[in-house]
Amino acid sequence: MPRQLPPSPSNFTNRATESAVLDEVLHLSAENPGAPKLALLVGPGGVGKSALAVWWGTNNAGAFTDGQLYADLRGFSVDDTVRPEETLARFLRDLGVPPARVPIELAELTGLYRSVTSGRRILVVLDNAFSAAQVRPLLPTSGESMVLVTSRFRLGGLHNEGAVFVELTPLPHEDAVDMLAHSLGRTRVVEQMQQVDELVSLCGRLPIAIRVVGARLASRPKWTVNRLVTELADEQQRLARLSIGDDVSVRAAFDLSYQALDDAPARLYRLTSLHPGPHFSAGMAASAADIPVPNAETGLQELVDASLVEEIGDDLYRFHDLVKLHGKAHAETQDNEPDGPLRRIAEWLLRQVTRANMVVIPNRWRVSKVWQRVRDTPPMFSRGSDAVEWLDTQLPNVIAILNEVAKRGWDELAWQLCESLWELLLHRKHYQIWLSSHEVGVRAAHRCGDVVAESRLRCQLGRAFLDLHDYDAAERECRTASDLARSAGSRLNESVAVNQLGLAAQGRGDIDTAIAFFEKSLRIESELGIDRGVALRHRRIGEALSQARRDDEAAVRLTRAREMFAELSDQKDEAKTLVALARIAARQGRPDLATRQLREALTVLRSSGSAVYHAEVLIALAEVSRDNDDPATARTHLLEALELSRLPGGPLTARITALLAELPSTGADEPELVEPPPHGEPQAPDDSHQLSGDTGDDRGLTVTRHQAEPIPPTPRDHQQ
Repeated sequence: MPRQLPPSPSNFTNRATESAVLDEVLHLSAENPGAPKLALLVGPGGVGKSALAVWWGTNNAGAFTDGQLYADLRGFSVDDTVRPEETLARFLRDLGVPPARVPIELAELTGLYRSVTSGRRILVVLDNAFSAAQVRPLLPTSGESMVLVTSRFRLGGLHNEGAVFVELTPLPHEDAVDMLAHSLGRTRVVEQMQQVDELVSLCGRLPIAIRVVGARLASRPKWTVNRLVTELADEQQRLARLSIGDDVSVRAAFDLSYQALDDAPARLYRLTSLHPGPHFSAGMAASAADIPVPNAETGLQELVDASLVEEIGDDLYRFHDLVKLHGKAHAETQDNEPDGPLRRIAEWLLRQVTRANMVVIPNRWRVSKVWQRVRDTPPMFSRGSDAVEWLDTQLPNVIAILNEVAKRGWDELAWQLCESLWELLLHRKHYQIWLSSHEVGVRAAHRCGDVVAESRLRCQLGRAFLDLHDYDAAERECRTASDLARSAGSRLNESVAVNQLGLAAQGRGDIDTAIAFFEKSLRIESELGIDRGVALRHRRIGEALSQARRDDEAAVRLTRAREMFAELSDQKDEAKTLVALARIAARQGRPDLATRQLREALTVLRSSGSAVYHAEVLIALAEVSRDNDDPATARTHLLEALELSRLPGGPLTARITALLAELPSTGADEPELVEPPPHGEPQAPDDSHQLSGDTGDDRGLTVTRHQAEPIPPTPRDHQQ
């Protein structure tokens, strides 16, 4: 009885989920008594497919009373694969067929193999398969048998044979640490845990890489883990360091998959790997390779099939970190395009983000030239909230590309990418990203001498400081922006800067100064004939008057703003104006009217894509309920708003928790609330006009009080 499985790896570590799937396949009822149970383990080179197949087969040997067959099919390229005839001949001999009776032709070999395996309980492990055609003749004809196939390729043709596909990805972090501990010993790992975590991350949690660093450290007990961390931190040398002589090499594992590619997908692989962001679409890949999108879609599917690219969503792909380094290394040696792919990717992304922005805020004036080229293209989305969601998924890409193009001195492209972040940052309030990205953008605009662009970006940066209640920093940026705009003759940019100076004054409680700034901005917008700007300034003046409890004057301005927004079909700003009108109605003792207005606004702002706008309406509803002796309803609204604010400690969260703390206790279990800012910390007024900010950032950023440093336009900048 053949028992051909290789030794099970000594440091095999937890593949519980994948093993459970194989267990399920084993216990499936044999629907076709003439066909085996079939599972395909697929994944990139070095992810542990063979190790899992051997480990699982060894642990389930008792289920296969007639033995285990194993063959390495060497399916790394069409030229090196083992022919089915060779494997069948060996299997037949191993199953007891005398060598003299083993046929030569494939058809005869297949027929005899099927006869010999009929009714038997055999496990067949086919390692490193290249194609479904290579596998099919090796399938036994017994429903009690099972076949495990491992491959870097998806082998979609095996679907017709009833294959269950099991995709292997890099190990979870804890399991990768456990695997390293098998090599180094638990004590050595625990003593250097922080460095071990970093080392595992540099290895991309890929088993072959963990095996390499484990072997290197185990054979050198005097080495610290940090020594390898330092070695692998150099991306240019990382793949070279992840090898043990000629025995085990991460680069060699990837080379085998790469060499099996045709020219077109191989080029797509190389050039797309130059994208600095974490994920990409077919459109982005097409821009990198300068090919039509349908060609890129076809090529990406080939790369997915080869396990060189992971498909993580609808038209969404990513590289494993080490695979990406492999692609970049080949691009540097095979493609004479040091800048072309990145520039094409950056320009493509700028166009797409601008198109999405035009759905979020259709009538906004933009400095970037690209919007003039795309403004007549069909809308990317039918709803602004969908556009905001897409923009949020692209934020890591925009930031990565912005930083890279700025590093290369492509300043005009850098500041345009920075400007394109406005719509998303206004809605989602990723404050740390907002501040850091605009420091890059402002310097880029200054270096290329674009005064209007610098003014614009300083206004955008100033708005972040306004949201964070850092009025000194906001005034500094907006005064500089105003001066730059006047020097360039850009009255519209001057209007934006003056408007934000009004917001800073309003945040400090200096209502008269705020209204004076708003009126000045209103005059400029009126002279320029910008209807949306006029409507926005009327709303700003109305909100400031409302804050000063000059309700009749405020209502006139707000009503005018609402009418103008309705004429412009700007539902979102009309709804935000309704919130301000509702606050006045509530103060005037008309809670029913206030509630109706707020619910009308809620319908619009709930689907705006902005947690801030949504939360502001809920806060207003809570205040109306509180003032009408309904603390239970007020608490419900505030808790929903608190959930929207997400990250504790930001201005919006502090404001909500302060309101919750004022409500009478219900006696029931209540959530732990974040302490409001200490006395003296600037806080939004009760009728805040969006100075509060949503700190909900699913990237886990911690918003701290920003010690803003000025970004002076220094001569040194011109030399960078």
